Amino acid sequence: MPVNIRTLSEAETYRYLGMSQNMCINEAGMKQSVREVFFARLTKVFNSHLSGVNKERAFNGWVMPVLMYTFGILRWTQTELNALDRKVRTTMTSHRMHHPRSSVMRLYLPRKHGGRGFLSALTMHNREVCSLRNYFLARSDESIYTDVISCDKGLTPLSLANEQWQDLGVLSVSDREAVWKEKELHGRFYKALHEPFVDTVASLNWLRYGDLFGETEGFVCAIQDQVIKTNNYRRYILKDGTVDICRACRHPGESLRHVISGCSMLSNSEYLHRHNLVARILHQELVLKYGLVERKLPYYKYSPEAVLENDRARLYWDRSIITDRTIVANKPDIVLMDRAQSRVFLVDITIP
Repeated sequence: MPVNIRTLSEAETYRYLGMSQNMCINEAGMKQSVREVFFARLTKVFNSHLSGVNKERAFNGWVMPVLMYTFGILRWTQTELNALDRKVRTTMTSHRMHHPRSSVMRLYLPRKHGGRGFLSALTMHNREVCSLRNYFLARSDESIYTDVISCDKGLTPLSLANEQWQDLGVLSVSDREAVWKEKELHGRFYKALHEPFVDTVASLNWLRYGDLFGETEGFVCAIQDQVIKTNNYRRYILKDGTVDICRACRHPGESLRHVISGCSMLSNSEYLHRHNLVARILHQELVLKYGLVERKLPYYKYSPEAVLENDRARLYWDRSIITDRTIVANKPDIVLMDRAQSRVFLVDITIP
């Protein structure tokens, strides 16, 4: 039975492998279509209730492939790709996942290196185009590849026949770390993280395995990048004439270091609460080890009892120790009496 195939007009297109085309690919229309799908998916992911690390995985595995499919086919300019990356960052900022003054390089570093693990449209495009071009040129001794190379005089973004081609810049992990390290403010955390006495892997596990919301994750990174608007930051970074005095204790120098661990007004409230939260985790692990309780509770629901005892051990929580001589600091956080080993462990926890 004969089939009539209608002739397309000049303005009409057909889709082949996902690309709208007639005599050539309708690049402007395809770019606009791809952008709309990309940002629709991006908004859907950021509006979800996923944790920060799962939003990053969803972005890399579901949102970014919309763009990556077109790399090497559509002619994306470096300006357009930078604009896409910038739009992603502003969307993250509007969803409170990224502070506008936080390190940009950290966003695109793997989480095991201290970053957030997001893929960059610019980097992925440049890497894909360079890889495709190298793939064809490496097989130039085969006739079919030779014909393709000789014909591609600007027909595709690869420009295979162009011998004056300059490789597109692709920032590696080490390149991004070098830029992060050289930043005067952001680089302080990087340098502290790589001190010889710091366990870098353990210090970054919260980024790799934590279940923090994206908003909390972004706020913690902003603190580490030291871009929170304290009076010290306003005076010396923003230079807006603010007097650098702590708003709580009225002492000079309201820096992040002061707020986190040096303010006398917070010592008996916020600092003590933070200290007890950490001590509770250790206390619960000890009571589970010695069989003093039967089941484990979430750390935020666990409340230690003053004294716990069985035939294996006795455990004190925040209890004064009577001594022969007067000792002012006679109240360790945890005292464990191990009856099997006839040993006593004094545990005192310090949160810097």
